[in-house]
Order: sequence, then structure tokens, then C-alpha cells
Amino acid sequence: MTTDSKIDHLRSEKERFVAFSFAAADLLIELDADGVICFASGAAKGLTGIATAELKGKKFVDILDEQDKNVIQHVLKSMKEGDRITPVAARMEKTKISTVVGACKLPRTHGHFFLAVNVSGVSAVRSMTEYRDGETGLLDRGDFLELADSQMALAGETGQKVELTLLKLNGLSGMQDSIDEKQMEAFLGQVGTMLRRYSLGGDTAGRLDDDKYGVVHSSSFDGKALEDKISSLAQKVAPDSDISVQSNSVALEKGQLSGTDATQALMYVINRFVHNETEKFNIESLNEGMENRLETTMNRMLALKSVFQNYKFKLVYQPIVAIGDQEVHHYEALSRFKDGESPYETVVFAEETGIIQDLDLAVAKKAKEKLQEFQKRGDILPKLAINVSGLSLESDRFIDSLLALYADDSEIREHINLEITETARVGDLERAERILQTIRSSKMEISLDDVGAGSSSFQYIRALTVDYIKIDGTYIKEVLTNKKDAAILKSMSRLCQELHIGTIAEMVETKEQLHVLTVLGINYGQGWYFGKPQDDIETKRKPRGISLNMKRKGFATTWT
Repeated sequence: MTTDSKIDHLRSEKERFVAFSFAAADLLIELDADGVICFASGAAKGLTGIATAELKGKKFVDILDEQDKNVIQHVLKSMKEGDRITPVAARMEKTKISTVVGACKLPRTHGHFFLAVNVSGVSAVRSMTEYRDGETGLLDRGDFLELADSQMALAGETGQKVELTLLKLNGLSGMQDSIDEKQMEAFLGQVGTMLRRYSLGGDTAGRLDDDKYGVVHSSSFDGKALEDKISSLAQKVAPDSDISVQSNSVALEKGQLSGTDATQALMYVINRFVHNETEKFNIESLNEGMENRLETTMNRMLALKSVFQNYKFKLVYQPIVAIGDQEVHHYEALSRFKDGESPYETVVFAEETGIIQDLDLAVAKKAKEKLQEFQKRGDILPKLAINVSGLSLESDRFIDSLLALYADDSEIREHINLEITETARVGDLERAERILQTIRSSKMEISLDDVGAGSSSFQYIRALTVDYIKIDGTYIKEVLTNKKDAAILKSMSRLCQELHIGTIAEMVETKEQLHVLTVLGINYGQGWYFGKPQDDIETKRKPRGISLNMKRKGFATTWT
């Protein structure tokens, strides 16, 4: 082969190599041994916000977001000649574009690094999410679970061995008491950086609870080394602290599980770890996790169905008061369960497992029985608001059962208000509107729970004709100090006045809040300022010879 032929062959090979590289990357970058960019080609301006010519001479880490600099620096520093790293998530400082950075360090290249920067792989790694823990820079529990699930699916397709390590930092609260806020922030930030360094892709680590963390990593990961490094870091920051690290690893292998079952098993494993305080956490595989989850879930489902169907729970009643005259307008009936089981967690579990209809129907029956007690005594009937999940509203069987339950007594129907919770779970709003109007035509009233400032709340108000909305308590808590929340409440109040919809403020706890709500034109309030949930309702006897047609106070409602 002649010299010219060799040169042509080498040029052809180089062009072929570059073509293959661009097929897999949006931007190619070469760094010298000090991490300074000496070559760049591709979509430099679009990805980094810096022209190709201007990139040369800059340190690569200096064009990255602050949260990613330490991780990338550590990855590059730890590479040896011949190494190739799993792509790492990184966000560009100027453009805030999330990318995936792959790197290799070839022999006989004077310590240079060759990077492939891509945006097409970001969906798989879900690099930069807005829902990060503010102290550690790690993913929150929900996004970490989603990311771990994605990595598990990817590993299944590629045959890669991937594990999940769950860590608990014992003594963290004690350490927090022994050092100042800045030291604690620095420590947690370093823990976050350390976990990301060990994680697959540099961003598959999450903060699951105050003192609990998760890391997705390759099977070569040394958990003991990480435990020792965190303990050593804690001793440097707070020598008197008693920090110890416990870890447990779970193989992220689906085995014979379907994709859905594997996801549910992963969720069970993580939630079990987060909520487990006493027993030793020792689940070692998703198959074991799935078996435990199914057994635990099934047992709890059967137990709760029995509770609902046999009415083995009680109702307590919290007053909802007219802000104008401070008179009780109606009561919300709230479920309470034996053994101190959290009502919120019970309702969430019932919704997730599809047995919420049983609870909603049982509450409706108990509320009817309560009103029948007042009827038998000849007392004035109070109005009761009962919660109905948006999931229950989706069920024809539930709607038929509810209407049948109240069909025989118009007086009781006039004293029932259905408070629709979890409105986001209502799939077909047109169908929901038809159902709600059927219910309202039977003289029952409708409220929408937890209405906020998002566009979805206005969408529901527009699509669903209701009698009341309950404003999310987070706005009420901040109304005294947050001008934006006050403005939102004011606009919501005006909108509802125009639509003849009553407004109910949740979590009213102080006289100052009440004053602001009065000024803003909110109609009703609920919260500890007016009264805590109580076991019974005090009412009066019906006056003899007077026909009662109780209407709600404050304004007349007409629907045309």
C-alpha cells in the first residue's frame, strides 16, 4: 500500500469513527489531562450556550451546573487509562439543558478525556428534576422511585447487573443538635455529592426520608466503603456525634415478575424501608419483596374491607362556620379507626387498592343513621358533609348504591353534602357533571375539596356545577405573610361570588387569619379556631307547628 493510500485509509477510518460518534452523540469534546477543553464539535452553542471556538480553553466543569460539578470532577479524576464510564447526568450552567455525558480515557493519549454529550438519553436517566431535596441535591422519593424503575427496566434489556442500596444514617438528629445550621447544610450537601458519585450515571441517588437514602449502582459497588466514608465525614464535621450507617442491598432483577409487578415490588421495598423503624430490614430481592408485598397488601385489604362492611369505625364531626355571624353552617363527618390507624393512610391505601368505594358507602350509611337519630328525637337536623373520592365517582355501582341509600328520605337528602376529594382522579369530567347534577337534583349538595391556584382547579370549577369549594389549607396558613396567596384567595372569592358558589377556608387557626378571610370575602371557615372534631353534635328540638325548610345561610343559590 502506497503512502497516499495509507493516508486515505487513515482519513477514511477517522471520518468513519467521527460519523459513528456523532450517530451516538450531540456534542463531542476532548479534554486535556487538566480537564480543559481542547477540542469540541457538534451542537455546542445549542447545548452549552457557548460557541465552539469559545469553548476551547475553558474547564469542562465550569460550563456545568453547580450541583453537577463535584460529581463530574470526581468521575473524571477516578478514571484510569482504558476506562470507559457509564453515562453520567449533568446540566449545563447557561442553558439549563439536561444532558448525559459519556467518557473514555484512551491509552497513549497523554491523559486526555474523550466525552460524548447527549440529550437523547436524558429520558432514561431523568437527570435534572425540579423536585430535588434542597439540602442534599438528591432526587426526592417519588422521582427516585421512578428513576430506579427505569434503570431496572433498562438493565433487564441490556443484561446489566444493577442493585439498589438503601442507607440509614443513625444519629442524624443528634448531630443536627450539636452543630450549627451552616455546618449541617455543608455535611448534607457532601453526603448528597458522595452518594451521586457512587450512583449509576451519577444521578441515581435519592433522599427517601430525613435520615434515609437510596442509591442505584452496578453490582461492583462497595457498600461498606461508602458506609465508612460517610461515617468518617460525620466525624470530621462533628467529632462528638454518634453517627453510624446501616445499609442493605437489593438486586434490581425482575426475574419472572411482569413489569408492573416489578414496579409494585420496588415501591413496596422502598416504602417498607422508609416506614420501618423497629424490625431489621432484610429484603434481598424483588421476588421476596413482591411476595411480602402481596401478602401484606392482601391481609390489610381483607381486614379493611371487613372494617368498612361491618362499620367498625366511628365518625367525628368538625364544625364549618359562617364567617359573617360565626354560626355553625354544617359539619364535616370524618372517619376514625381503632388502634390509632391513620385516617389519611387508610384512605390512601383504600384508593390505591380499589376499596375506597366500600369506605365511602359505609360513611354515607353511618351519616344517614346519625341524621335518623336526630329525626327520632324530634331534633333539628344538622347538615353533614361526607367525603366521596373521585375514584368512587367513576363507579356506576357506587353512584347507584348511594342514590338508593338516600332515596327513601328527602329530609335527610337535604342535609347531606357530598365533598368530592381527589378530583384529579376523575377521568371523564362531562360524565362526572351529569352524575353530580343527578345528585343535586335529589336535593343533596356538592362541594369540591382542596381547590388551589393551579389551572386544574379552574378547569374543575368550569366543568363541574357545585355548591361549595373548599380552599386548600396551605393557602390559609400563609395568608398573613404571603401576599401572593392573599391575592389568589381574593380572586378565587370573587370568581365564586360571580358563580354563586360558597367558599370554605380550611385550617383556620387564628383570629388574625379569620380577619383576613373576612376582608377577602370568604364565606365559611373550618379549623381549630372554630372547633376540633367532636364525637357528637349538639342540636335543638324542632319547634312545634313550624314547617322547616332549612336553607344555607349567607346567600341564595340558583342554577339555571
